Amino acid sequence: RAGHGSKILHAIHRYADTYVEEYESSIPIVEINVEDPAPGFVALRDYVDYQRFVSLVSDPDEKKKNYDGSDRKVIPFDSAYLTMHPITSKEYFGPIPENNLQYVASLLKITTGQSQIVHEMYKLAQLEAWKQQLLDCSETASQSHDPSTIEDAETNFRLMVKRSLRTNRQEELGACAGGKEEQKALLGKWFDETLLHFRGLLGLERQNNA
Repeated sequence: RAGHGSKILHAIHRYADTYVEEYESSIPIVEINVEDPAPGFVALRDYVDYQRFVSLVSDPDEKKKNYDGSDRKVIPFDSAYLTMHPITSKEYFGPIPENNLQYVASLLKITTGQSQIVHEMYKLAQLEAWKQQLLDCSETASQSHDPSTIEDAETNFRLMVKRSLRTNRQEELGACAGGKEEQKALLGKWFDETLLHFRGLLGLERQNNA
């Protein structure tokens, strides 16, 4: 809770980024991962991965600031694909192109599965910010927004996450003895757990309870 874990993980990533240059190695570090991580480490990893992804998206310059203020060179990142469609469209929550997943994974030295997770967290953060903006505008202008607009966007986000859950957990779904109904219930349960996980990491639960 004091932030020591995230600082250590950030430091490991900085070491991996500068390994070839500083140690004159011809073999780069391509991925940082932990086999069979504990739930607490999964949360830490997702949090740090998301922080680093947001840094890539928010700073277009080649030279970036880390969370601790230090500078380091990174490969320029083109985030245009993230804003190609409006948040109210189904396309915004469509499958992330494989080349973009792999590109982000290579920049952050994470797996493509982790790349998918940070994209989903980013989309959720954008969705919540957009919803708050609608509510603020409604209060300022004394006008109500169309609830179905928000519901449609939330549905599209839910379908996005469920698609990746279905892809990543096919074996468990295939083992369901109850057929499609049991699979549907299981996907719903996994989505609720994933949403709670994301919202906790993004600090959204604290905002709602404030």
